Amino acid sequence: MADEKPANWWATLPGLLTAAAAVITAVTGLLLGLGQLGVFDGGRPAATASGQPSPNSTAPPSGTSQPSGPAPASGPASGPGGASGWTVSLPAERKYRSADVEYEILAASVRPDVAGKVALTFSVRCTNHGRYDLNFWDSTFRLNAGGISLSPESGLNELVGGDSSKSGDVRFAVPADTRDSVLRIKFAQGESTVQISISPP
Repeated sequence: MADEKPANWWATLPGLLTAAAAVITAVTGLLLGLGQLGVFDGGRPAATASGQPSPNSTAPPSGTSQPSGPAPASGPASGPGGASGWTVSLPAERKYRSADVEYEILAASVRPDVAGKVALTFSVRCTNHGRYDLNFWDSTFRLNAGGISLSPESGLNELVGGDSSKSGDVRFAVPADTRDSVLRIKFAQGESTVQISISPP
């Protein structure tokens, strides 16, 4: 009687289950590794928490809000809506910094928008004094108008490299009867506030 050959280990049920588990583990590890490298992000920068400075910014700021000057700088609204006669008053002090992040309000403009609203746009420069990239986006800004906190509608979402600056527009849709409002700039450690006055034509 001829000796029967034992079946190979991979041909048995426990062997097949072990092989399947090994393949699943390997594929999962590969996908996780590629995800960490940003392969599936389609070239978009990784988002960090709103307004947070780069990881090297660990020291708490000496103060989160700089006082605005007593005399506001007022002038006609600039940009496409400037011809409408709306004006925006900004404080004399327009730079706000916390740790390695600094925002400067370069200009502001108002123009008629949808019925009953106006578009209030701020041109802002973000300066990153740190070594690592940081987000420059709508999430950093809020506008308090008429007792309501409004989020921007501009879709700003930029990445500012270390030791560099970038400018962008932050746009809010506010009720047309708004006259006084407060722009809030949110930092990782607190926020700064900017008093804004709007005058109709």
